[in-house]
Amino acid sequence: LFVYMFFSSRHRERMALIDNRVDAKIFSQESNREDSLKLGIVAIMAGIGVFIAYLLDKSGLPGVVAYFTVILMFSGAGLVGFYYLIKNKEEKQDEV
Repeated sequence: LFVYMFFSSRHRERMALIDNRVDAKIFSQESNREDSLKLGIVAIMAGIGVFIAYLLDKSGLPGVVAYFTVILMFSGAGLVGFYYLIKNKEEKQDEV
């Protein structure tokens, strides 16, 4: 259902832009290395979160609590880490 809604709304947006004669260059997205890096960091951290949640589940903590909290905490930590990584990169570029 989510996938259908995503593609149908995207199609409607594109058709409205075409009707208004907006430049089609906005549809072509270049490969963004930072987005790929962010997705990779979050996926790795979520995977670590799943592993730690599994260990906590086996140690006696209720499974639902362990999985949701640990996965969200590690994914959030991945996003925060990505933010500081990009911030440091931009600061180094500003110095040069």
